[in-house]
Formats: sequence, C-alpha cells, structure tokens
Amino acid sequence: MRVLIIVTAILIAVSLVGCSVLPLESNLEKPVSMTKTSGSSGNDFVVTKQALWLFWGLMPISVPKIDEVIGPRIADHEGIQNLRITTQIGFIDIVISGITGGVLTSQTVIIQGKVY
Repeated sequence: MRVLIIVTAILIAVSLVGCSVLPLESNLEKPVSMTKTSGSSGNDFVVTKQALWLFWGLMPISVPKIDEVIGPRIADHEGIQNLRITTQIGFIDIVISGITGGVLTSQTVIIQGKVY
C-alpha cells in the first residue's frame, strides 16, 4: 500500500512538470538587450502571456513569440534595454495541469523591459 501511494505521488508530480521549451530569440533589426545599454530615459512595459503545451510539454500549442510582443513597442524608438523574460507556474497553471493529468501544460510568461 505504501509503495502505491509513493508511486502515485511521483506520477502526479511528474504529470505537473513538463519538458516545455520557450524559445527566446529576436530577429528585429533594432537593438534588444538584457542589460542597460543607454543612459537615456524610456518607457517601461510589462506584458503577461499564457504559454500552452500538449502532452507534458512535447507539442507547443500557444507559445508567445518575443518579436510579436516587443516589435510594436519599438517601432518609433531606438531599441529595448533591461529585457527580462520570466516564466511562472501559478495556481491556475497547476489546476489546468492537474485536471488534465499534464496532457495540457500551462505557464505564465512575463515579458518586461524599457523602450528607449
């Protein structure tokens, strides 16, 4: 009985964690930096998106593309500095993964930076 409980707990833990990949690349012609590159002032931005995968992270359904998020923000500016991309697994993400047994995996992606 104890072995069954341990195996069940391991299976639940594994089903909530996937092998999802979040590509972080930019093909924009303007500079995109994760460090401070300019002393000029700019506007801060924060964008929250949901990323979804099927089959424990093996098949991406909806993964936010960095260029689609930051491209419109730098159209009339020089570039982006202090770019930070964070992934979080929140309560809703755990509920979605738990209900589906990990078949549908969700993560919250937070993209923030400063347009200069």
